[in-house]
Amino acid sequence: MNGKERILAALAGEKPDRVPFIPNIWQWFYVNEYNDTLPEAARGARNPVDVLRAMGADIFSKFDGKAEVQVFPTCGHTVEFAGKIKEGKKLWASFSSFDKGTIRKERIETPHGPLTHTWEYRAESGAPFESEHWWKDFASEYAAIRYWLADTEWHLDAEALRAGLNRVGDDGLILFQLLPTPLKQFHWLAGQAGASYFLADHPAEMRELARIHEQKSLEFLEEVVDLKDVWVYEVPDNLDSAFYPPYWFREFCLPVLKKEAEMVHARGKYLFVHACGRLKALGPLFLQADLDCVEGQAPPPLGDWPLPEARALSERLIVCGGMAAPEQELRTPDAAARLDAYVRDLFAAMGDRRRFLFGSSCNTSPRTPYQNLLTFRDAAWKYGLLSYH
Repeated sequence: MNGKERILAALAGEKPDRVPFIPNIWQWFYVNEYNDTLPEAARGARNPVDVLRAMGADIFSKFDGKAEVQVFPTCGHTVEFAGKIKEGKKLWASFSSFDKGTIRKERIETPHGPLTHTWEYRAESGAPFESEHWWKDFASEYAAIRYWLADTEWHLDAEALRAGLNRVGDDGLILFQLLPTPLKQFHWLAGQAGASYFLADHPAEMRELARIHEQKSLEFLEEVVDLKDVWVYEVPDNLDSAFYPPYWFREFCLPVLKKEAEMVHARGKYLFVHACGRLKALGPLFLQADLDCVEGQAPPPLGDWPLPEARALSERLIVCGGMAAPEQELRTPDAAARLDAYVRDLFAAMGDRRRFLFGSSCNTSPRTPYQNLLTFRDAAWKYGLLSYH
């Protein structure tokens, strides 16, 4: 099987030749490329897909599935950059772009006043952080936030989609990125702590914003749900029960996810949501939402939901993840043996291993030795052969 056939078979609960091996190495690649620390085997690669293809991995790319254009019909939008990027290098981040500097400052002009926002890329972590959120004061900025959400339109970037599909080819699939749930959108606007206070103190206004954002999400999905060669759609949240407690998930995530799942399933396709942390308390709600998969699941100690328990929740649920930082970053003399044993035991605990994608838990740490990726690959190939008795 090629990567595309193998992943599609796994998603459908059929019998691929082996469990798909789908490491997410985008941050690993770009951080090491920026710092001139890529291993010899990866130097000269144009992008992470080149590295994955060279190591024989199955490609499951959400970043080649980012194909949206954000349009502000009446709001003004400006971007300024500060901070110096290394000469001849470029910064990459999954959340925003840093074309001309390490600090990205944005400004939105609305009839109710301006909104400002700042990202700062920090080399020590290889990731950006928000040093200023869009929504800092509920009362003075609510009207501007509401106007901006209602004004914004999202449309397909057909050229970006073609480029992503061509880059991945038959070696795998893209995960087409949709809009986040209203709860995640609140996190983006006000930060997780700020959004939590706003939800507690101003429930009626937050429900109105959720209604607006839900409508935008469904309109965008309607535009893209019939795309040819796109089989998986992903809601780009960061599921973690610490900031997605079940009562908020029910109100601000479940309604839109159920509608999106119905639209996607009517086309014979799959709906994923990205996961970053503790998920066990949300497991029953994933089934209520009719989700097909929480992508990037981390086993303990980073998460609280062992993959075999997720597998046991429902035969329909696709399990995706398993490669987390504690294993990725191993550098002990016996690292290869320990990783081999880890994969062996995990795969044995997953039963017949259908509907299982062995991938990164959220992402691959930039500190991961390249040899560890190859060890994961070899173990996945060895223990991932599917057999039925």
